[in-house]
Amino acid sequence: MFDPALIAAVRRNTSDTGHVVQVDYFRDLYSGHYEAHTTVGETFNGSLLGLGAAAALDGEISSLDGVTWQIRADGIPVVADDSLGMPFAIAAFGGQAITLALSPGDDFADITAAVEGDLHSIAAIRIDGEFTDVLLRSEPRQEPPFTPLTEVLDHEVQFAFPQWSGTLMGFRFPDVDDGEVVPGLHLHAISTDRSSGGHCHSATVARATITIWFDDLRIEVPEHPHEGQPLP
Repeated sequence: MFDPALIAAVRRNTSDTGHVVQVDYFRDLYSGHYEAHTTVGETFNGSLLGLGAAAALDGEISSLDGVTWQIRADGIPVVADDSLGMPFAIAAFGGQAITLALSPGDDFADITAAVEGDLHSIAAIRIDGEFTDVLLRSEPRQEPPFTPLTEVLDHEVQFAFPQWSGTLMGFRFPDVDDGEVVPGLHLHAISTDRSSGGHCHSATVARATITIWFDDLRIEVPEHPHEGQPLP
């Protein structure tokens, strides 16, 4: 399905390497630190794509083509203001990209296999097309004192779509469990008609293309990681 030689050639071409910027360590979000440390405008300006969480976990964040959406617990995307705060976010400023056709029936395991190769690489990913068996999620806004993310996600709101068209965007990180990054494949979604979105749990390709940027990573840790901006 994928040409290993083509992917290897892109990996070797370091003359046009992009970069991924992540704000804060994932373990801080995981532990329940939902105060804002950055804003939509600060993080996603000039980026190819990105994702994150709104302050107080007031929805999932998806950024694509210069527009950022906040998807709250009702599952409806709204354009996010540049001043919207986020405790955690990842943005891609990619270099050379490759675009490949996915095969009907491909699932997340197949997509992961397309980009895993060198486990030291960070891959920014954009998948455009039509899908079946799509499962998205968001979560209700939290109030202090905050509880860990695992407890919040016990009450996540899920949205299932037998058929769905749109874009999945996100990242493939190495399979490491050091608390710094989200290991594995992490994708958010925005539908073609902009009526649905959120964190993507699963999807099966009906017809789609994948664009991959192999980038380096910079993590920006706030000076006072648990004393963020006031919650909106």
